[in-house]
Amino acid sequence: MRQDYLVGSAVAVLLFGATAAIFLPRSGSHPGGKANTQMTAAPAAQDRAGPGLVPQPAAPVAPSFDVVKVGPSGTAVIAGRAEPGSKVTVRDGDKVIGEVTADRRGEWVLVPDQPIGPGDRLLSLEASGPRVGATVKSDETVALSISPPKPGGKEETALAVVLPGKGTGAARVLQRPDGSLASTPAADKPLALSMDALEYDDRGRIALSGRATPGATIQIYAGNQPLATATADAAGEWSATSTRAVAPGRGELRLDQLGKDARVVQRIVVPLAQAAAAELIPGQSYTVQPGNNLWQISRRAYGVGTRYLIIYSANLSQIRDPERIYPGQVFRVPKS
Repeated sequence: MRQDYLVGSAVAVLLFGATAAIFLPRSGSHPGGKANTQMTAAPAAQDRAGPGLVPQPAAPVAPSFDVVKVGPSGTAVIAGRAEPGSKVTVRDGDKVIGEVTADRRGEWVLVPDQPIGPGDRLLSLEASGPRVGATVKSDETVALSISPPKPGGKEETALAVVLPGKGTGAARVLQRPDGSLASTPAADKPLALSMDALEYDDRGRIALSGRATPGATIQIYAGNQPLATATADAAGEWSATSTRAVAPGRGELRLDQLGKDARVVQRIVVPLAQAAAAELIPGQSYTVQPGNNLWQISRRAYGVGTRYLIIYSANLSQIRDPERIYPGQVFRVPKS
């Protein structure tokens, strides 16, 4: 797919000049202690919990992406969180591009040995836990699109977007084609209000995220009807999920940032469009029609064009070039 499709669609990842923040969520503590200590402590815990109740170990921390940064030459840095001490594996489709071990704080950083070339790909993540050895797959994937650099150019052309699991929140922009990333807002230079990403869930609700002045309240409307309210955190990041479904069709999404006196100090209006869900149901097969492209199929199946990489990855045996699909091809459209 062409890069201008990725950054231009109003119903996909919306880029308005502000960068996306990188969150480092707090990880759980790593279990420790000697075997004999655990054996003597267990009865006391059982007495407190009640007869017949045995304390259960904490669930492993699911791995997640925090950073995806690709330079002009294709060198990449990928980082995130996982269970402390676990082995983290990052894949490009079915291909392993690197493995690394999470440190005692649950943080990991991977620098792949080989540069990542131009094209569209879907990165996935899994970790083998140090406690039980089970493999835990991340709910997140990263849609990564890299345009070929201009001759002699040193500009970064990668767009990296975290696609969360179904119904788990809004997409997050980790890198933009101009190379911009999250930065700490300056006290004398408030952030411009922006909407960076928008996703529909299977119930027709929308999850969206963006940037604003830290601490500011953002009121979100579909047409003139209130849809959601969000508050920007200390880094200027905000996210919200609508409390009701948005009917298929075209309209406008309005975002108002309020000042201390509750007056509107910044406003943006963006087009809003969603295909009817009945047109193409995820989990089924789809026969390509004349004039189709993967972006259109993704919008019809998932409500957002950037998820075309999911369809592409599920049909690698048929699709040599995501920009070239042909009438009569039958593609599997995954549920997520």
